[in-house]
Amino acid sequence: MRMASLDAGNRAVKSTFIRMARVVRCVCVLSVVTLAHASPAPSWQSTLTLFDDARPDVSMQRFRWADSAPPRAGTLRLSNYNEVSTYDSLNPFLLRGNAAPDEVNLMFETLMQRSLDEVGTQYPLLADRVATAPDGLSATFHLNPAARFSNGAPVTAEDVRYSFEQLTGSSTSPLYSSRYALIRAVEVIDAQTVRFDFRAAQRRAVLEAGDLYVFSRDWARTPPGGTLGFDQLATVPPVASGPYLIGARASNREIVYRRNPQYWGADLPVRRGMFNFANVSFRLYSDPSAPLQAFRAGDIDAMFEGSAEQWSRNYSGPGFASGTLRKQEFAEHGISDAQGLFFNLRRPKFQDIRVREAIGLALDYEWINRNMFFGQYARSRSFFDDSVFAASGTPGADELALLDPLRASVPADVFGSLSPQPETSGQDGLRRNLARAEALLASAGWHYRDGVLRNAAGAPLTVELLDDGTGMQRILMIVVRNLKLLGIDARLRIMDQTVINERLKHFDFDMTTMGYRAASIPGAELERRFGSRAASTPGSENYTGIASPAVDALIADVQRAHSEREVIAAARALDRVLLCERIMVPEWHITHARIAWNRGIAPPERVPQQYGWIDWVVGWWHAAPDRPDAHAAPHAAQQE
Repeated sequence: MRMASLDAGNRAVKSTFIRMARVVRCVCVLSVVTLAHASPAPSWQSTLTLFDDARPDVSMQRFRWADSAPPRAGTLRLSNYNEVSTYDSLNPFLLRGNAAPDEVNLMFETLMQRSLDEVGTQYPLLADRVATAPDGLSATFHLNPAARFSNGAPVTAEDVRYSFEQLTGSSTSPLYSSRYALIRAVEVIDAQTVRFDFRAAQRRAVLEAGDLYVFSRDWARTPPGGTLGFDQLATVPPVASGPYLIGARASNREIVYRRNPQYWGADLPVRRGMFNFANVSFRLYSDPSAPLQAFRAGDIDAMFEGSAEQWSRNYSGPGFASGTLRKQEFAEHGISDAQGLFFNLRRPKFQDIRVREAIGLALDYEWINRNMFFGQYARSRSFFDDSVFAASGTPGADELALLDPLRASVPADVFGSLSPQPETSGQDGLRRNLARAEALLASAGWHYRDGVLRNAAGAPLTVELLDDGTGMQRILMIVVRNLKLLGIDARLRIMDQTVINERLKHFDFDMTTMGYRAASIPGAELERRFGSRAASTPGSENYTGIASPAVDALIADVQRAHSEREVIAAARALDRVLLCERIMVPEWHITHARIAWNRGIAPPERVPQQYGWIDWVVGWWHAAPDRPDAHAAPHAAQQE
């Protein structure tokens, strides 16, 4: 999945899937708030957390990164936050089509709300309390009696069951349907009580249920009394419980969301200080340079910049000097996104690990970072960079306990010291790497003949690098040049992003720059990204097509871990195997978000530990205090 950044510097998760960053990917145990009137069975509790020793803030009045009384007014104007330049669907859960920008975040809600700073912790949203069965095979959620859909109807247990059935149906994107894999069935107990039955007594199953998006059955109802199928709702405005409604749609490039004046959840602890703008509008541009021009002209309020070159050269001038335009690098302290050149292992030519390793040696990272990125990036060395989950050195005892039973089905170097990513610094650095690559390719049966590397059958080794031409091509051309030096028939294929999205859904590519948005902690997303079942599921996030029983086993170890120590060991073991399988050529990452904005809007006083920039700006920023329609006292953004 490609990321929201606009060029090579911070390139990752592709457009259609960027909203997955809001889903909590972890396991849970229930905390300790027992209602006074609850009977011994069920034992009602209010907070979902990761570990037995977690201490959620059960008396929380608001999230600590939310301002206490921000202005609730004004319009936030944004452009493309990803690479989709048009939308054709108002149903963000469907496999087909491109959904309207940020629709899931603004219009839909889940049973529980995750915390950005408390890893794996959820607080009440649509549900106000939860009880788990002693055997762990079911959990019962009680709905908040105040919860209402946008049409004024109460949120009921029947709506929860309906939502689950639609989100696990055949027309739903596996990016959503797969996350509810542990839920076997949903049973209505009464109008406000619903029970989830699980396929296995895994601790994360309750959290999967808490992550369920809920929408009204009325969304599918037609005026004559009929019912539309879920895949027929692409052009029907959603009936959901979130804070915004669709206010206006000028075309398939523009949409305005209007804050619902009757929004039911405005005073919940998880919503105080959140969703502060009266309107949030998006204008999508087909020209990748247009959003920055619109921002400088005053037509866009905020920009996230993924290009080090753009940030260094084009975010200056009279507007910034006068304070009309502002910019800042906001630190992020969570797991860094995993970004790289992904191989499609479904292609026979990439099934030999030596070929994949050889191609990786053609990435001249040091030269690229020095000459194109102004030295602003760090080389990615893990699928969980900048976290305790990243593997390093030799495996520890906890890792070995998980890896030893898999010894026959993983690369031998899993059990040695992890090799650093190949460097090209120093004299003849790239030349040495290419010489090593040439030897690897020869050992894999590829020999130079008639101007290109060929196998024993005479077929040439061809590699097509797929890109949308919005900035990454200048980097990929360097890779293409180096691959040609090896005798590989390499080429760069530039295509429209809409076409690329379809090709990615059906795994029709050789290689492309991709990225996975980091979860707060490794968990349910691992199956979607690296699980064997996902490898053969069109539309899944397993772009590389890795289908390894060993990887499946380690994913299961991560998901059934009962303690922080167990999660860390399992994640490191998985990271080690994925790195040694060389399913991607690791690229680079940054540990901060580059955000520019105009003085009409302002950030909150505190910055959360980990966040997606679009989620943070839309969810927690507000109209600037000196705007005519604002009413809060001024404050400056501070780092938590």
